[in-house]
Amino acid sequence: MALPSDGRQLADVAAAAVDSYLPGLIDLFFNSNALWIRLTSKERVILDGGDQIRQPILYDQFNGGSYAGLDTFDITRRPTKTVLQFDWSQYWTNLTVDGRTLIKTAGAGSRILDLVEAEMETCRLTLANLIGTDLFLDGTGNANKAITGLIAGIDDGTNVGTYGGISRSDGSVQATAVKGNLNTTGGALSVSLVNSAMGSATIQPHRPDLIIVPQALWDRFWERVQPQQREPAGPGFDDLGRVGFTAINFNGAAVVVDSHVAPGNAWLLNTDFIKLVIHRDRDFQFTGFQKPPGQDALVGQILWAGQLIVQAPRLQCRMSGLS
Repeated sequence: MALPSDGRQLADVAAAAVDSYLPGLIDLFFNSNALWIRLTSKERVILDGGDQIRQPILYDQFNGGSYAGLDTFDITRRPTKTVLQFDWSQYWTNLTVDGRTLIKTAGAGSRILDLVEAEMETCRLTLANLIGTDLFLDGTGNANKAITGLIAGIDDGTNVGTYGGISRSDGSVQATAVKGNLNTTGGALSVSLVNSAMGSATIQPHRPDLIIVPQALWDRFWERVQPQQREPAGPGFDDLGRVGFTAINFNGAAVVVDSHVAPGNAWLLNTDFIKLVIHRDRDFQFTGFQKPPGQDALVGQILWAGQLIVQAPRLQCRMSGLS
């Protein structure tokens, strides 16, 4: 059945098509990145709201210890928790359909659907690339509007002095809690070097479960591990394999490639202590099409707001200078 030729009705059809394609765009977005896949499989992608994101963290333990007989207990209250605070980072991508293209689609339902599908795929690639790039940075991009990435979350104070509003350099117990492991030893990648870095981020039974590297370092891993480790399966690997990621098993952690990782860097992540918080009112929200003044076109945006939070930086490690 042919579509109506009235521009307003065509706009409604195009908007309805965008709405129908949004779930697919969201699925493809979360399957574009190994960290997003892992966080999704562990239900570490959270919808929330509010003026800021507030994340409590534990930095100390209560008073206690051994005693004998009539020893006196220290019952003074001991602070053990504090709160990381983050602002929302917002992203957008544009959908523009010019009037000439729109009237060409009139009369054939499949044409407008094909047009919207192509536009939505471009939107997915755009958002995946924008947020995927900022994921591995420090949050200062675009005048501090970018997502607070892993460089900020996993640092010992060398590059990023505060995290979530807490100083890493004031000598307090809280400072220790937000310090990550930064290994700048560099040099040729070796099993022993990565194993040592993994140990620095391990407090049993917690250890990194995902290692993200650029292609050149993944190739080095492939050359150095046993053949049976190159096509692992089972828990910790199946979530990545289902969407086409090839992983290497290193001490139980999945080693995967991400083209957004800077050369020479390796990220050893414990994803039990990382989460992605998305604002419930900007969860890939489509604004609807509008007609701009003085133009024969339809314009709309897909909006996203969220933040990446590393809840336990000391259980993560960043390696740099590797070859």
